[in-house]
Amino acid sequence: MSTDENKEYGAILVDTSIFDAHGLKLEKGLLGKLNQFKDSDIDYLLPDVIKGEVQSHLEKKVKSSRASLEKALNDAGDHLFFDGSELNDAKSILIDSNEIEGIAASRVDKFIDNSGALVLECGDYVSVSELLKQYFQNEPPFAETGKKKNEFPDAIVLLATEAWAEENDIEVLAVARDGDWKNYCETSDNIDYTEDFADALSKFNKETAPFAFLSMLTSKIEQEEDDAADFIEKIRSGVESYFYGFTPDQEADSFHYWEPDGCHGWLNDFELSDTNFKIVDHSEDYIVLEVSANITVEVEGEFSLSQYDSIDRDHVYIGGVTATVEEQFTSEILVTVCGDLTGDLSELDVEEVEVVSPITSVDFGTLEPDYGEHD
Repeated sequence: MSTDENKEYGAILVDTSIFDAHGLKLEKGLLGKLNQFKDSDIDYLLPDVIKGEVQSHLEKKVKSSRASLEKALNDAGDHLFFDGSELNDAKSILIDSNEIEGIAASRVDKFIDNSGALVLECGDYVSVSELLKQYFQNEPPFAETGKKKNEFPDAIVLLATEAWAEENDIEVLAVARDGDWKNYCETSDNIDYTEDFADALSKFNKETAPFAFLSMLTSKIEQEEDDAADFIEKIRSGVESYFYGFTPDQEADSFHYWEPDGCHGWLNDFELSDTNFKIVDHSEDYIVLEVSANITVEVEGEFSLSQYDSIDRDHVYIGGVTATVEEQFTSEILVTVCGDLTGDLSELDVEEVEVVSPITSVDFGTLEPDYGEHD
C-alpha cells in the first residue's frame, strides 16, 4: 500500500536505493536524521541484506576515493614528496594506512549505533521454500520479465520485514525508489511504500521529536556551540532559582554550647557532570530531561553561643557568630524544556529545574566566639 495519512507507523525501512540516492553520506542530511529513532518507540529496521549492500557500496566509494587521492598525491610528488620531504610520512599515513581497509565497516557500525538501528537477521524470518515459490510464480517483488535473479535481495528483505511486522503487530513504512518494492507493498498487509524520504521522516516527527532534540542538544554541547552554551546558562539560572532561599539544617562543633539562629544559601557554581541526558517525560510542546550536575552552594549561618554557669546552673549567652561555608555535591537534576522541539535551540525555554538530591544539612565547622577587635 501507499502511505496512509491516518495510519500510525511503528517502524521505518529504508532501501539501499535511498542510501545511494543520498550519496551514502551516513552522518549528514536526511540519512543523518535517522538518528532521531535512537531510543524512541519507533523501530528503524536495517535488514542484514541492506546493511551488507550499503557497506559494499561504501567500500567501492572508499576505493575510488583512495585511487583519486593516490593519483593526486603522485602528481604532486615532485614538489611535495621528494626524498627528504617532511611530508612523506603524511603520504604514507594516507595511502598505506590499514584504517582505509576497514573504514566502510566502521562507518556502518557507527551509523547503526547512532541511529539505534534494529538489524534484522533475514534468515530468521524467510524460508527458502517460500522464497522460491514467489520466484517461480513471478509474485512481487519478482517481476515477470527481466533479470529475476537480481531481485532476490529485495525479496529476502521484504519477506523478512513482512514476517517481522506480522510477528510484532507493527505497521512499517518502507522508503525506496524501486518499482518492485512498490508492487510488493501494494499487496502487503503490513508494509506501505513511499519514495519521498523527507516526507517519510516527517510522519514520525511527533513521536521522535524529543529524541531528535536530545541528539541535537548533545551534539551542540559536545561541539561547544554558542546556542548550547546559552542553553546551559538557562539551566544554571534554573538551578540558581531552585536554591533561592535555601535553608539547610545547621551542623557545627564548638567548645561552647551553641544553637542555630538560621541560615540562608545560594548557588555559587554549577556545571554539567556529563552530557548523558535521559528523557523522563515528553509531550508535543515540552520535554523533561534528567542529567547529572556538579553543584556548589554557599551558605551563611548564624549561631548563638553560651556557656554553662555552674553557680546559677544555667547557660549564659556569650555572643553570636556568623559563619560562611561552601559545599560541593553532585546530583541528578530534572530540566523541563518548553517550546517547539523541532525549532531553534535558542527559542526554547527552561521552565523549571529541580535538583533531585540537594544537600539537606551543612557543617559550619568549629565555632568560636567573636570577641571583636581590642585597642
